[in-house]
Amino acid sequence: MRRIILATAGSLGDLHPFLALGKALHARGARVEIATQAEYRPKVEAEGLVFQDASLNLADFQSELGLDLAGITRKIAASDFWFYEHVVLPNMAAGARRLIEIGEGADIIAGAPFAMGALLAAQRLGVPFVSVALSPMLFMSAHEPPPLPGAPWLRPRTSRAGLALNRATLALGRLPTARWTRRLNAARAELGLPPTKDNVIFDAPWRADLILGLFSPQLGGPLPDHPKNTHITGYAAYDSEAGGPPTLPPDLAAFLDAGEPPIVFTLGSAAVHIADDFYAQGLAAARALGRRAVLLVGPDGDQSLTQGATDAIAVPYAPYSLLFPRAAANVHQGGVGTTQQALRAGRPQLVVPHLGDQHDNAARVAARGVGAVLKRERFRAEAVAAVLERLLADAAMAERAAEVGRLSAGEDGAEVGAGLVMGLAARSTPEI
Repeated sequence: MRRIILATAGSLGDLHPFLALGKALHARGARVEIATQAEYRPKVEAEGLVFQDASLNLADFQSELGLDLAGITRKIAASDFWFYEHVVLPNMAAGARRLIEIGEGADIIAGAPFAMGALLAAQRLGVPFVSVALSPMLFMSAHEPPPLPGAPWLRPRTSRAGLALNRATLALGRLPTARWTRRLNAARAELGLPPTKDNVIFDAPWRADLILGLFSPQLGGPLPDHPKNTHITGYAAYDSEAGGPPTLPPDLAAFLDAGEPPIVFTLGSAAVHIADDFYAQGLAAARALGRRAVLLVGPDGDQSLTQGATDAIAVPYAPYSLLFPRAAANVHQGGVGTTQQALRAGRPQLVVPHLGDQHDNAARVAARGVGAVLKRERFRAEAVAAVLERLLADAAMAERAAEVGRLSAGEDGAEVGAGLVMGLAARSTPEI
């Protein structure tokens, strides 16, 4: 039996694709161990997978930083550098040591590009490493470059001159992060690994035997400048709150059955911690249009916004795969998992990016002609209503969204990815 370690950490958007991949590997006869933070143990075990505590305790992490979840999320929203400086790099060596303990005797270790501990553990143990990219912007492609602060000219290009400009701009983007190689080498030295010249963002994540892009080609790729051994598998869908088949909360199901398709407002599982007045403004916009509304406010959100209302309902959680297709339009933060569920639903989208790859995902939705983008600072009821009114009246967009939905729904990135991982295992070591 193949033993495969899948290492991930972060929000549900970081966990769910690994659960989907893990389930597909398990169905192929592998022993799959998900190494992640302690609060995800019930969900991992509910799917019949082995949980491994990666020594990441959210409460301890908050205490160490002196910030609550909202504070951490605001820091990440303000600067991607902060995430690497205060989260990724300080925990790199400790994370690797823990994964070395877990991974002894494993056939393969897989992890996200920013999970540097997984790469270092695989190199220390001498086992194949699989880099699992969950969003297209991570590849920093000159063909479809991510938005970078101070470089508004970066955009998808095909001409030789345009690609040269993008490549030169991305090369400059290496400079602010070059200093992090010293910290990477310090961690490598602790683990008995030789030094490297790799940039933590641009080079190190792709030192892999196999690279899986667990996202839809409807969102991006494959592209000529992707690293070798890269496979864009399609979306690896997983959509359950506590494990097992997804179900709608009864009160939400009844609300959906009682009237016209609503406008759905959600901020996923990360940006929801810095919601501020997002839901109040969204609700006001829906009412201005005479539309019903569903607010997914998160486990700590304010459900009183719709108390006593018949035109709206607020719930902590609902599976997107069941809710989004029943919406008139979906308004969301642009997390890569949320975006792909919205693509699958085949409905127009309004994306309001808050942090990280959300800005890039939003731009891709707009470029695909299936939605619009509104900056968070402009998310006021009047502006939201105006954009939604335009989206809902756009018959061509509705047709494009439906077509993209049909194409996306046919993908099974987890199954494709599992086949590639098992193939790598077979090539690397004989099964005993």
